[in-house]
Amino acid sequence: MSFLSLAFKVLLKVKPSMVYERIKQHMTESLPFVRLLGIRIESIGAGTAEVVLPDDPKLHNHLGTQHAGALFTLAETASGAAMAGGFADLIMDMRPVAKESRIQYQKVAKGATRASGRVPGDLAALKAELKEQGKVAFPVNVDVFDAEGTLAAQVQVDWYLSAKR
Repeated sequence: MSFLSLAFKVLLKVKPSMVYERIKQHMTESLPFVRLLGIRIESIGAGTAEVVLPDDPKLHNHLGTQHAGALFTLAETASGAAMAGGFADLIMDMRPVAKESRIQYQKVAKGATRASGRVPGDLAALKAELKEQGKVAFPVNVDVFDAEGTLAAQVQVDWYLSAKR
C-alpha cells in the first residue's frame, strides 16, 4: 500500500471530505477532455458523485440541445467519480478501466445538465473481492437530468479495477 493510500485510509475515518476533494482535484487535472467540455465534479462520496455539464452552444447538437456525446462523457465522468469515491482508500494504487457502457437516452437535455452516479450493492464485498482476487469488476449506475430536472438518460458503466502495473 502506498503512502498516499495509507493517508487516504486514515483521513477517511477523520475527515473524508479532504479525501474526496483530493480525488476531485486529481480527476480534474488528469482528464483533459473533461476539462475541454467544462464538466465540473460537484461532489464525491462513498460510491456516489454529482457532476455538471454547462449549457454551452459549442456542446449542442442540431436541435440546440446537449449533444449525445457530451451527455455520455458527463455520465462516464460521474461513474468514474463514484467508483473512485467508493474505493477512495485504495484508488491511488489501482488501475481503473471503464470496460463497457450502455446508455439509454430518454429525452433531449435542455440547458445545464447534471449526472448522479452511484455504485450499487455492497462496497465492502467489492473491496473484499478486490483483496482476494487482486481485481474486481462492477457496474456504476448514472442518471442524467437536464436543467428542468427531466431524466434525459440512464447509463451503466462497468468498471474493472486492478493493481497498478
